[in-house]
Amino acid sequence: MDNSKKTRIAIAGIGGIGGYIGGKLAHHYANVEEVEIIFIARGDMAVAIKKNGLWLDSNDNSYQCKPVLTSDDPSEIGKVDILIVCTKNFSVEDIFIKYAHNLSENATVITTQNTVNGKAKITPLLPNAVTLMEGSIYIASNIIKPGKIQHVSGPAKLFFGTDGDIVDKGYAIAKLLNDSGIDATYSTNINAVLWKKFMFVSPAALVTAIFEITFSEILETTKSEYLFINLTSELMQLATAKNIPIDDNTVLNNMNLLLNFKGNVKSSFQLDLQQNKPTEIDSLLKYVIEESKSLQIPTPHFESALAQLKEKYLALSYNL
Repeated sequence: MDNSKKTRIAIAGIGGIGGYIGGKLAHHYANVEEVEIIFIARGDMAVAIKKNGLWLDSNDNSYQCKPVLTSDDPSEIGKVDILIVCTKNFSVEDIFIKYAHNLSENATVITTQNTVNGKAKITPLLPNAVTLMEGSIYIASNIIKPGKIQHVSGPAKLFFGTDGDIVDKGYAIAKLLNDSGIDATYSTNINAVLWKKFMFVSPAALVTAIFEITFSEILETTKSEYLFINLTSELMQLATAKNIPIDDNTVLNNMNLLLNFKGNVKSSFQLDLQQNKPTEIDSLLKYVIEESKSLQIPTPHFESALAQLKEKYLALSYNL
């Protein structure tokens, strides 16, 4: 980042995650001339933010967050130095097709999707000098209504970075995020971080959707707990086959992590299915089955999960 000019940060996708990250940034840097926060949003969300700002409820506090600009028009947005992409995985390619020309020379892109194969899809869409830093966030945060985001419960921690390469501006971006109240860590081992998160979020998403339960209820019945454990175990086998370093205690760690979620916390995958919206089933489930087959790893529980989801949510049968 060039300290001699303004740092322009755009957040694409003002939903549960983007609203939390963007809200924190917009609130903290509202009166800081050196930093400009831009929300890339459209529809009712954009209308509400332009009228009253974004309201973020987090940790018993309510913040009114007003970015410098809210727009989905590339010509109005102009050049940005940091683009934080918080859309669902199936929308990421469209974001880069539309906004790649808004990236300034030597810009940084940070992703937050629940996927472990995003880099291969995103890199061809980026200008040569742009740095991609994949990211992963642990958070339960949802849209309450247009213009209002609620950070529900549990952890709120962002990891982002590179795999092996040390990029100095990564530490500078982490400070910028932390100064705004976002618990952010720059990592030079991001692939392992992504897999650690994926080995939790994929099983949790599938189990909550199949049994129509919350995160905290997964461990309350034998069937849901059994499926969660076995899905996690199959992912551990896949990660090992791909030479991803994993913790031997991943299953136990994931079960303990579930205990951190209190109240009516559901996965966004489950909510999307219930509302007949597009889902991330390709990245959360189909990728695992296809990649495992290529490596000759059996995934009976992922295949069973796919069958149960297709039976329960009939719309999936027409989209797969």
